[in-house]
Amino acid sequence: MNNKRMGKIESRKMPITQLSVFCLVILFIFFVTLPVLAIQSSSETDVINQIEQNLASSSYSDFQKRMILNSVQEAIGEGISVDDTVSILKGSIRNEIDPYNVKKFFDTVISAKVDGILEQSLLDKIKEGLAKNIEERLIVDAVTQKSENMEIARLLLAETQIKNGEQEEMIDLLADSLTNGVPLSALSQILQISSEQGKSWQEVEEVSEELGNLGLKASELGIEGDKIEMIFNQAIENQGSLENICMNIRDLMIAAVAVKVSSSSSQRDSIVPSSGEGSAISDIPISSSGSIPVETGTSIPSGETGSSPVSSDDSSTSKPDSESGTSPLD
Repeated sequence: MNNKRMGKIESRKMPITQLSVFCLVILFIFFVTLPVLAIQSSSETDVINQIEQNLASSSYSDFQKRMILNSVQEAIGEGISVDDTVSILKGSIRNEIDPYNVKKFFDTVISAKVDGILEQSLLDKIKEGLAKNIEERLIVDAVTQKSENMEIARLLLAETQIKNGEQEEMIDLLADSLTNGVPLSALSQILQISSEQGKSWQEVEEVSEELGNLGLKASELGIEGDKIEMIFNQAIENQGSLENICMNIRDLMIAAVAVKVSSSSSQRDSIVPSSGEGSAISDIPISSSGSIPVETGTSIPSGETGSSPVSSDDSSTSKPDSESGTSPLD
């Protein structure tokens, strides 16, 4: 009888003990997380206060300050780096960036984040542009183009199967290839060929970088966009090997430049009169190659040579972005 009573008492103690342990665990979690939450809340408040102080020192109107503050808060709320966000804001105020362009900076990054695209490369590009004090319009264009190309790259990857690749890294690299002038149709075909041949991501990464270099070189050589696309597609159609494709692109680029130079030389020769009388052109000596020699010390306006009047740090001639196809943020 006593044993039965003892058994009942023990069986009652078991649930009570388990309940006590459960309550202790809950209390422990509560008292541990509460200070952490308080610290986080305090930290967020400090960040907002810092942002408001930075905006207060700017020349923006009250409406513009509120507009930027809302964008900054939204960016932080989406999980975008607080340090990067504050850095971009400070740089924008320091460089006196138009407040609507500041909003565009954050809106572009937020949109990429929401679409599932890693935003760090966009943040880095904005900070790079601000650090170099590049014209704000060019920063907006570069970041917008990068974001659009990353979205295109994401869609391209969704259609192919590449082994052993980090999704975000692949998207970033393919986006850079598009920015450097690789035609979308060509890049899509390269990915398809790589997938069919079972290429690893490392191989795709290497060929994507090489295609980007070739695309950039083609732009620097003055080959038009539609001609570049034709060259890439023709090279891909002729060869299935990735190595041969790149070699064919290079050969076709050289041929295109040779044709362009030959055509330009023929046009110059055709305007030279047979007689040296009555024309100033006849007084200019023409070399055997068809080029016009420039005497040492003669200054030629940049508009006549096609070069930019602004030289780079190494004193070499720098082309405008519209001619070279390059971005000042690359």
